[in-house]
Amino acid sequence: MRNSERRCAMTQFTVQGPFKVPFEKRRLAKMICPGCRPFWRLHEGLASQRGCYVFAIRAGKGYRPIYVGRTTKGTFAEECFTNHKTGRHYNPALLNTRKGSPVMFFLTYPKPKGQKSISNLEKFLIQIAVARNPDLSNVVGTAKHTWGIRGVIRGGKGKPSCAACEFTRLMGLC
Repeated sequence: MRNSERRCAMTQFTVQGPFKVPFEKRRLAKMICPGCRPFWRLHEGLASQRGCYVFAIRAGKGYRPIYVGRTTKGTFAEECFTNHKTGRHYNPALLNTRKGSPVMFFLTYPKPKGQKSISNLEKFLIQIAVARNPDLSNVVGTAKHTWGIRGVIRGGKGKPSCAACEFTRLMGLC
């Protein structure tokens, strides 16, 4: 394999999910416990992996992304359900949601190293998620953009035009 071929080798993340996130029904709201041990008992194979994850609320026929994260130094089990994530991002979203169930998607990285690829994917996912949910809980990388493409991304509500649908297909965004 030539150097140019090696440099151009694309890392392929694998999407896994959606997985239901167990929660406790409290008097005023649903709450996810830090560490979320019941989740990892059900999904032991994911616990030791690395990559990015998206916490979302499933309601009706769709999903609303709440928080996009990545493993920085540890594994999914060490980073997804920390006190900070449950207390600052997940539980407040559940408190403000009357209907819906919490779910988690994982994008697993196939290699033991590769923080740069994981970081790049997280930035990309945050931009997609904030276009879908302007109230995304992430703080970094959610700057409001001053442009959009009608019917493709950040284009407002309404049915997209035929041209926008074809452009979406052309660019592989569907």
